[in-house]
Amino acid sequence: MYALTVLDQSALKTFRSEHPWLEFPDRISEVCVYFDDNGGPSRLTAQETGTDGKTVSADVDAFGVETILSLIRYAPQGTAKHEECPEERNIWALLEQLPVADGTRPVEEVEAERATKLQAGYVILRNIAIGKLTELLNGARNARETQRLTDAIETLPVQLENVEDRHKPQFLEIDLWRFVAVLRDELALPADYELTPARDEEAISQEVIEQAEANALSGPVIQALFELSPVAFSISSIGQKSSRYIRVNQAYLDLVGKSWDEIGGSEMVASGVVSGSEARAERLMLLDRDGGYSGMRGDIRDGGGNVVPVVISARRISVAGQLYDFEVLQRASED
Repeated sequence: MYALTVLDQSALKTFRSEHPWLEFPDRISEVCVYFDDNGGPSRLTAQETGTDGKTVSADVDAFGVETILSLIRYAPQGTAKHEECPEERNIWALLEQLPVADGTRPVEEVEAERATKLQAGYVILRNIAIGKLTELLNGARNARETQRLTDAIETLPVQLENVEDRHKPQFLEIDLWRFVAVLRDELALPADYELTPARDEEAISQEVIEQAEANALSGPVIQALFELSPVAFSISSIGQKSSRYIRVNQAYLDLVGKSWDEIGGSEMVASGVVSGSEARAERLMLLDRDGGYSGMRGDIRDGGGNVVPVVISARRISVAGQLYDFEVLQRASED
């Protein structure tokens, strides 16, 4: 799922009026700015109206650097959307069908089947990667770019097990690294590993909450980190509707303007602090898929009901055999 902002004809009309020195062409009818997992702009596409009245893709490189940067800065004025891609649907369908060792079959047999399925998924992605890199190669503008793209195609690993971090740039250039990384990580996991979120409909007893809190805070280093850090921390149980506060530090309470008695053990959305928005759903998806994210913007509400913009980084951690979400929050700048 890609996050993007769409500047339609209305938004572009305003953009032109506010940036008359750029002489942005009237024929451009739509601009889309895509963002990566860290919230930074990753690519830009545009549509233009041809002489026959049909809408076709525009050459964004012809806009020039100043115009492209201005469009990126103007992106918040557009409409935020999410775009699914066929590769993502296919990969998630494959991952949902991966076998897990449950004691009914030998672990070696299950691991072999997992490896076969993951390799099949990688073959699909590799073919897509070759196709996209070949398109770039056909449009190469100089000999150096031609050689770089030729080398990129020739050095793509044939086997998933041979994919290393040094291959990341080749897949990043065509927006496929996230899928390759998921397949590679799944291949490295044991067959008896299954990240199953807590069932949303299951209530968490106070006894379980207290035990989880004790586990999460065992050790003097963790205790000191929570008590002394000026940065807001929280530990919660996992799940869309069952994310409950396990532990927060004083900096978190100061940020939200509430006491632990008010939110301790309560469901995060029901507490009034966390918004059950689409942005939060995306962050939870990243935790489920990647095990964490960094520097994503979000909104919380303080004790007075005021919206507080924050920057959130999170990791899914295992404590005493249980999975929890560990979040670090910082108040976002106003600009």
